[in-house]
Amino acid sequence: MIGSLLATFAKYDRRFWVLVGVQLIVAAGFGAAMPFVSIYLHTELGKPMSWVGSVMLISAVISAVGRSAGGEISDRIGRRPVLLIGMAARTLAFGGMTYMVYREASAILVAVAYLAVRLMGAFLRPALAAMVADVVGPKKRVEAYAVFRIGQNVGWAIGPALGGFLVASSYASVFMLTTTASLVGLILVALFTSESLKQPNGGGQFSIREMLSAARDTRFLLFCGWSVLLFIVGGQYASTLAVFSTDVVGITKAQLGWLFTVNGISVVLFQWPAARLTERIGIRWGLAVGCILTAVGYLTVGLAPGFVFLVGSMIIITLGEVTFQPTSMAAVANMAPALRVGRYMGLFGLTEALGWSLGPFLGGMLYDRLFGSPLLLWALISSLAFIATAGFAVSRRLARALDGQQSA
Repeated sequence: MIGSLLATFAKYDRRFWVLVGVQLIVAAGFGAAMPFVSIYLHTELGKPMSWVGSVMLISAVISAVGRSAGGEISDRIGRRPVLLIGMAARTLAFGGMTYMVYREASAILVAVAYLAVRLMGAFLRPALAAMVADVVGPKKRVEAYAVFRIGQNVGWAIGPALGGFLVASSYASVFMLTTTASLVGLILVALFTSESLKQPNGGGQFSIREMLSAARDTRFLLFCGWSVLLFIVGGQYASTLAVFSTDVVGITKAQLGWLFTVNGISVVLFQWPAARLTERIGIRWGLAVGCILTAVGYLTVGLAPGFVFLVGSMIIITLGEVTFQPTSMAAVANMAPALRVGRYMGLFGLTEALGWSLGPFLGGMLYDRLFGSPLLLWALISSLAFIATAGFAVSRRLARALDGQQSA
């Protein structure tokens, strides 16, 4: 695998590799802190999981606004300005969250800081994805997004282990690490990237209706509809799964950190083979395989007696992730008209944000009611991913669009 990655290096624009490095560093910081947000609100500040889930649901709206606006603005003024603005604001938001945790502020203030973090992160993500599409041709995009995610998940492999170590000292130290990583990412973007969009579409009236015009593409809307079900299940990752693992299964917080590190390591190991698999079976079937692996992985969580079993469940979940995530990004880039990649990425980002935020809300509600029935809890959650599997498998209408064969 290492030899293949080295051979791949020369294929891509320098900006692509800078973005991979930025993803690695920022993800290390983000991964150190985010698995512990729900635990901090639930165990340290005493909020019920339904309250925590409600905060995550509110963040869906915040993220939807951020991603839609970020994608549209990146089409109008370029990718680099959006990245710089988003990275700077995100650094400040994480700094604010660090201060709130250090001063032992109320749950409301910590939640507000978290929502600011989500807004800023959502704002810059479509520009990151669109810049990759700008500098990589359609035939290489599955591979490129796979490499992009390897960089991100090397960070996720490092971050949770650091977070699990630092949280034993203080929660504030974890968020300080995240703030520092965001600042380093900002500096790299400022020094080593240049604009990738050759013809920014700065003209025309800026309106919500225009931003959401990609929703008139019925094939793309169908794709987003099946995807949101998968994202609702994936949204349990750092909320319901984290709390369930410590409260019900009984693993320690340090073990929880290592559990998320297993995810990052598994992505690094399996992302490349998963990309090769998708190249052979096609994008539509790659999406379906990713969904069914995710469904099986989360279903087995309900059977877990201890840490080792959870590691096995996490590996299956990760196999679903590495198959679905880069394949879905390549699908969006292929479905989008050339001058509207940012807009399509923004709307897909809205879909992802909705799923990942609605997921903790639904998971939190189910958790409070089915605390004593873990298999039923995770069977209900994973059923949505099984439905998404069927949706992608039977949606022949999507096949041509997913491969970049479209009329617009």
